[in-house]
Amino acid sequence: MLVPLAALALGAVFAGDVFRHWFIGGASEGFWRNSLLLGPENHILEEMETAPWLVSLSPTLMMIGGFAVAYYMYIVDRTAPKTLADTFPDLYRFLLNKWYFDELYDFLFVRPAFWIGRLFWKGGDGAVIDGLGPDGISARVLDVTRGAVRLQSGYVYQYAFAMLIGVAALATWYLFGWGR
Repeated sequence: MLVPLAALALGAVFAGDVFRHWFIGGASEGFWRNSLLLGPENHILEEMETAPWLVSLSPTLMMIGGFAVAYYMYIVDRTAPKTLADTFPDLYRFLLNKWYFDELYDFLFVRPAFWIGRLFWKGGDGAVIDGLGPDGISARVLDVTRGAVRLQSGYVYQYAFAMLIGVAALATWYLFGWGR
């Protein structure tokens, strides 16, 4: 995987250097549009092309320095990383945990997103939609039918007693004139 990536990186560097004038060239106003203020007082493009040689060379120098440090630590003296970690344990832990970026991201974005999702799931979907919607209505129907099942025992004398109470209630209603 390293060889194809190196070939792609090398090709990108050379293609960017060779074709930059075709992409940016004399029509730099159209390329940069509103990302740069292109006025008579702004000379950013000229200054970018005439940067001091040390500014242009600094990324290459940093790459060579990083390569030298890595070569020393992993080829020349393999105990150097352990010694360095033991000497600066807080810095080692900070860098090992990737600047605690994952923990910060989890605290700022993941946990609030989970909280909002749980709120809508339990409060919105569970309480409102399931509680008052089709699931809630079917649950209330089941509750009523469980009560009705208790009334239906299958004994004839209980049904006769219930009919007698109904007839008495109907007669009372008519006797007191509520049914007129």
